[in-house]
Amino acid sequence: MKGFVYHAIYDFKTGLRDKTLMLMNYLFPLGFFLLVGTFMTKINPFFAEIMVPGMLLFALMSSSLLSLPGTLVTSRESGVYRSFRVHGIPSYSLITIPIIGNLFHAAIVCALITVLSSLFFGGVLPVHWGWFAMVFILSALCLSTLGMLIGIVSQSSRATVLIAQAFYLPSVLLGGLMVPADQLPASLTAVASLFPATHAIRAFSFYAYGKTPPGAVMANPLLVMVAGIIINTVLCFTLFQWDTRPVGRKRLLFGLLSLTPFVVSALL
Repeated sequence: MKGFVYHAIYDFKTGLRDKTLMLMNYLFPLGFFLLVGTFMTKINPFFAEIMVPGMLLFALMSSSLLSLPGTLVTSRESGVYRSFRVHGIPSYSLITIPIIGNLFHAAIVCALITVLSSLFFGGVLPVHWGWFAMVFILSALCLSTLGMLIGIVSQSSRATVLIAQAFYLPSVLLGGLMVPADQLPASLTAVASLFPATHAIRAFSFYAYGKTPPGAVMANPLLVMVAGIIINTVLCFTLFQWDTRPVGRKRLLFGLLSLTPFVVSALL
């Protein structure tokens, strides 16, 4: 247990010292938040209502989808994981510790965005803080486990970027981060349900802000995210590999099972 704690502390400090991780975990999301907050509240008055959850999810996706998978692939390709295996580091530590570290980094950014959005941009704060914290934790775990799974199934850094962007860009455009979901065309509602960020925004809106869900949304966003966390975690432990040996296509196809709860919600 002591070894696990020391490893977790080291991983957290690495996220603060490494320039690339510092950029993706802190500087990029906070810089984007300040830039968007400066002009979006003037262009779109409704943005203040979704500013806090929208920018929180943007920060979560930046660290979970753009940073976490690439770090995993780089460590595997450089032989770091083989060295860990030789020294008896269990695989569950290499899977869970980055997720825990990502959660702590995200919590710091979450606190900064929540306070700054209210002080400088008139961002609407949540009504139910308990639900706000719960939804944030579930969103962070859902996105972090997905990012870890992307890093595990990707065989190169290029593949990591392509897969991560397949979730990142549509989530920003369709997930309700920049524009309220009820202002999107009805035809895009089902498509948006394929992405975790959409369910996170719905959960923030329904539970933390006390808004009534639209009639088109039938799946409980919290249940969808919990199902995603469970499936992603099981797949991470099942598909994890210590080095860059090729993985069969049939085995990689199991990674698509992570989409199951989101596909079901889109069908509903």
